[in-house]
Amino acid sequence: MLKEERMKRTKFIKILSLAFIVLFAFNSFADLGDIEYFNELIPQTHVNKLYSDERKNALKGNKVSYNDIEDMVHLHNPEVLNNWNSWENNKSSQDIYDEYQDAANILYDAAGSQDSEMQEGMMLAQGRAMQIQADKNASDSYTNFLSNYLSEMQLVLSTKILDLNYQKSAFELLNANESILESKRNMEKAQNALNFGAGTQVELLTAKKAVVDAESARISAESSQKTYKRKLLLNCGKPASDDIYIEPIDLGLGLDISSIKLNDDYQMALAHNIQYEVYRRKIENARTDEVKNEYKILYESAPEKIYNDLENKYRNILDALDSSYNREVALKLAKDNMEKADNEYEHGNISTKELLTAQYNLSVANNNVQIAKYDLKIAVETYKYSVMGFFTC
Repeated sequence: MLKEERMKRTKFIKILSLAFIVLFAFNSFADLGDIEYFNELIPQTHVNKLYSDERKNALKGNKVSYNDIEDMVHLHNPEVLNNWNSWENNKSSQDIYDEYQDAANILYDAAGSQDSEMQEGMMLAQGRAMQIQADKNASDSYTNFLSNYLSEMQLVLSTKILDLNYQKSAFELLNANESILESKRNMEKAQNALNFGAGTQVELLTAKKAVVDAESARISAESSQKTYKRKLLLNCGKPASDDIYIEPIDLGLGLDISSIKLNDDYQMALAHNIQYEVYRRKIENARTDEVKNEYKILYESAPEKIYNDLENKYRNILDALDSSYNREVALKLAKDNMEKADNEYEHGNISTKELLTAQYNLSVANNNVQIAKYDLKIAVETYKYSVMGFFTC
């Protein structure tokens, strides 16, 4: 029996992953690029992306589309715009480095004129501290570009997740409303039972508490939905207005999840990881052993962190698939029960309350299937962005 259930679940996962509409034109995330990634990542090409007037006007409109989020963040997000403006006006940190180094030189020069060895030692230690601080601020234009680019793309991912969570919250809110109606029906049933001596005061109080809990859950769902929308619009450079239309998201993955090769994807994630490359460049830029060793430790520990992160995100995909399976099973059961309830009600064998409960279970099961699709999309997007190199290790 257990073997048969596992076979059913494996078959379901394969069918589910193949059924999604094509979104990414590759079979494995490892097909995203090659190790020449950083040679092809040209700062000016990204910072000053060219958009047609038609495209710019479309991105300014009163609509947020999931597929437009990356361009909206690049063109209209205040933080991103400020970062790139600062980068173009000061493409290296040489001025900051020079200020710290000048302070270090002053302290070194002053050390020789001190009255005691202790004072001289203190001056030398302060000078060394300033020199190390100068070294930490030593950075070239391309390294600064990479740091800004990483920050921008992480913001793009978090904005996409906000959009997914906002739209998922609509189904969570439907469940909350359904739960209020069902809990009120249960409270009415408990009250009637108590009136006719067939129930207890404890059962009634429990039913009343369930109503309060359901109403609190709805308030929480409404608050979350508003927060998701407000942050989504802010990240896209839009006003927090009800006039902004949030376009429905195509939940297709376009990927046979069973074809994901974790080890291949790890090699790509390592080759593309921007933070890993930043550490390497900072080691090259470092002029003191202290700073060089500090970044060497970070650089050497990064591959394990990148692998562990990718493995965890892959497990999240599998968990999301498992949840989808369980919710599809629950939906099938709810449909069967609804069909039986309709038949029983038609023949007068069950009450209206029992029929409404079957309808409630079916509605919740339907909503839960949709919620699972959003969770799966979030898991896949998060995994994809790590493979693309946007994990901070």
